[in-house]
Amino acid sequence: VVGYVETKEKHPDADKLSILKVDVGSEKLQIVCGAPNVEAGQKVVVAKVGAVMPSGMVIKDAELRGVASSGMICSMR
Repeated sequence: VVGYVETKEKHPDADKLSILKVDVGSEKLQIVCGAPNVEAGQKVVVAKVGAVMPSGMVIKDAELRGVASSGMICSMR
């Protein structure tokens, strides 16, 4: 789905991770992301919980360094 990045905050326990608040229309998700090029105000492709990636990996709720993450921001690839 397409999501709108409302906010981006630095992860308190990781230099290269950010905490995003993403509006996907039906809900607002908190997603921990390592992509340095994602900023607040952008539209991004979001793999929600339950999505299956091309590699076969299933997206699940996770906790990254103590912060909950519900989905994944997808790259152009």
